[in-house]
Amino acid sequence: MSTQQSPGAIVRWRGEFASAGIEAAFLRAHGGVIRHELTRSLSFCSVFYLAFALADVAHLGLNRQTLLLFVVRLVTASVAVTSIVLTRRSDNPGQTAYRSATVFSSLAMLTFLLVTYSRGELLLHGMSMAIMLIIVYLFIPNRLVNAYIVALGASAGFLALVYAMGTVNPRQLGTMAMLLLLANLFGAAAARRDAHASRRQYWTEQTLIAQSIRDPLTGAFNRRHLNDGLLEREIERARRQHAALTIVVCDLDNFKTINDTYGHQAGDTLLQDFARLLLSMVRDDRDTVVRYGGEEFLLILPDTSLDEGLALAERMRARLAETSRPHADVRIHATASFGVVSARLSSCLPGMASQALIARADELMYFAKRSGRNRVHGAQWEGADGVPAETGQDPCASAAPPVPDACAA
Repeated sequence: MSTQQSPGAIVRWRGEFASAGIEAAFLRAHGGVIRHELTRSLSFCSVFYLAFALADVAHLGLNRQTLLLFVVRLVTASVAVTSIVLTRRSDNPGQTAYRSATVFSSLAMLTFLLVTYSRGELLLHGMSMAIMLIIVYLFIPNRLVNAYIVALGASAGFLALVYAMGTVNPRQLGTMAMLLLLANLFGAAAARRDAHASRRQYWTEQTLIAQSIRDPLTGAFNRRHLNDGLLEREIERARRQHAALTIVVCDLDNFKTINDTYGHQAGDTLLQDFARLLLSMVRDDRDTVVRYGGEEFLLILPDTSLDEGLALAERMRARLAETSRPHADVRIHATASFGVVSARLSSCLPGMASQALIARADELMYFAKRSGRNRVHGAQWEGADGVPAETGQDPCASAAPPVPDACAA
């Protein structure tokens, strides 16, 4: 029997959301934190990596080999600085930080193998490698999969180098291998725990936010979310981009009669079906559906002209009208009335415009009801001039009464 995976499911071994979209949203939300952690960790690592050049001098003296090792360390530190700069300038700092962390960690491990080969002291460097593995897993922010690859690859490379140099006996090599194995196991377990914890916290926060702004019955946004400036933000964006913005108010016809005749359960089912229809016909990434009242919904359609808004509303009206819903021994037929208003906003303040647009769309919707229901009426709203040019799917639309211009001086 197949079980449906939760949207917030986390892949255990990867420490990431199973959904690529949710994982990308997590990285965007935590981009600032990840950028800060990367800056701190790479700065810290670079300073200490350069400081250990003094140990090279103490062990090897001042010679060409020491100079070569210093240049290699300096290149590694330069990569760290470049990674920090790129991450700070990136529009997606989370993703950039992960790529930068992988490049820096890989280069640092290769540099460390070169230092080990040049200086010997294999037992001492074995302990240093274990510490570096913990840093890769826990201190440098990265994808868990990338950390696995870097840490395990570095461990295998170090053990292969020690074996090839032939200066330690098998017992010492075995002890070194166990030390690196434990460092990998504990580091990976701790990193996975942290990755899971941060993502569980993020998903809990997103769930609570969704519950606060979504209508629990229909899944549409609720009035509270609208009142938090949703429409005002779209109006401001439309003003900046000189784009069209269309508002649709729709209301189920004779909903109280359906409730009284068939019961509240049938009414709730109808509301859910209507909301699903609206949500399925709008653009997921741009449009917004709000449950505005009991059986009334508000659609916010950015970059949509009046003709496009009217066409969409007509498709919604027709789809609802041609669909019946079974209830007990009967089938329930429902219709809806739509009011559509479109505007190109210039001088109107967002708060004033939002009230005027909703009021205009609401009047057009009620005019559609008075004209016989199951209709679409629309108007082009010119907020700057106070001239509402009427249009619609019905010749009677031009008879819709105008509303006062909220932007009139």
